[in-house]
Amino acid sequence: MKRVNGFLMALCAIGLAFSTATFARDAKKDVDAYPHATRKEPKVSLGSSEQTALNKAADLLNDGKDSEARPYAEKVLASGKASPYAKAFANELLGTIAWNADKSDEAIDGYKKALALDALPNKSQFSLLYRLAQMQLQSEKYEDSLASLEQWEKLTGSQNADELALKANAYYRLDKFQPAIDNMKQAIATAEKPNDSWSQILMASYFELDQYDEAAKVVQGMLAKDPNNKKLINQLAQVYIQGEKPDQALQVLAKAKADGLFNTADDYSQLAKLYSMADKPKDGAAIIKEGLANNVLKGDLENYKLLGDLCMQAEDDPCALDAYGKAAPLAKDGNVQYQLGYLQFYAGNSKAAVDSLSQAISKGGLRQEGEAYLLRGDAQNDLGQTAAATADWQKAASFPSAKTMADQRLQAVKKGAKIHAGKKK
Repeated sequence: MKRVNGFLMALCAIGLAFSTATFARDAKKDVDAYPHATRKEPKVSLGSSEQTALNKAADLLNDGKDSEARPYAEKVLASGKASPYAKAFANELLGTIAWNADKSDEAIDGYKKALALDALPNKSQFSLLYRLAQMQLQSEKYEDSLASLEQWEKLTGSQNADELALKANAYYRLDKFQPAIDNMKQAIATAEKPNDSWSQILMASYFELDQYDEAAKVVQGMLAKDPNNKKLINQLAQVYIQGEKPDQALQVLAKAKADGLFNTADDYSQLAKLYSMADKPKDGAAIIKEGLANNVLKGDLENYKLLGDLCMQAEDDPCALDAYGKAAPLAKDGNVQYQLGYLQFYAGNSKAAVDSLSQAISKGGLRQEGEAYLLRGDAQNDLGQTAAATADWQKAASFPSAKTMADQRLQAVKKGAKIHAGKKK
């Protein structure tokens, strides 16, 4: 929670110290600031003792001495003679003190009490109401924030870019994405220099409504101003991925790599996965190999397995065997070991396949346990170990996913037929 800007409090403190004539000129400026305001300027009255106490409280608050400021504001509220204006300002000060102390509910309550007195000059009243809306948004009271902003628009008779953006933010937090889009587009259109975060909310709102083309346009516009922003590059790639346009996502990241912007493990793994999605596993494998070679990628389970998957997809069995062979010892379950055994068997190395599949079964956690027994039986049969093969096929038959194929093998054995390994799937 951030400390309320001291400049806002300084304005209030200075206003208290002005003479009647000066205040009249300042009030004229306030009217000019809100020419369409529907609220009438209230008459402001302030006793000298309240003025002294409130000026002292504001000065202390601006100096970060909140605990010392509190008694002065409380003294004004305890006075039976304090004017509505003095009480409103005192409540505002106490609300700000509470906010600085991370007591959001107490802060909001103080601001509401100040506003309810309806005694502050228009400029101060409107500013306080706007700050209340900001507090409510930050405190995740999004409906309340929208209600405060609606009241602000009604009283001031106006809208501005910051206020529209705040509304859009609240709508976004409430999952009301179309109103978020409508308000944010208007905010961006009317602002002299829109905040970059506004475009982020606009993009995210389009994204949530599955309007990926519109979301992409927003990110493209941001990238045009900051072409080397990796966060934006990755966001655009993600938008394309969600929009089922992997080729466009791939182009974005491939260009970033060509431009020398790739320097993290996430960069390499994301690009490799995109190559896989775009049915270009060979290119994806090359990216992983490059990342491992230049030590950007760690030689860990995730990267070796990803390399194995890509090489297998590319039908590069030697590469897949090497990658899975490095990944398997690092895995807590037997799934990678199973994949290794599968490749070894169809590469003609049944002995290695039996060893790998045995380790896979021993480690456990297999997604295809029945198939592991079936395949180990095939490998043992290939080695002439008929009894061991039959035992594994019988075990495989107890799993629904492998039962049909296991029964076929068992029936063939009973008939004395010779069983040959099938083709790799």
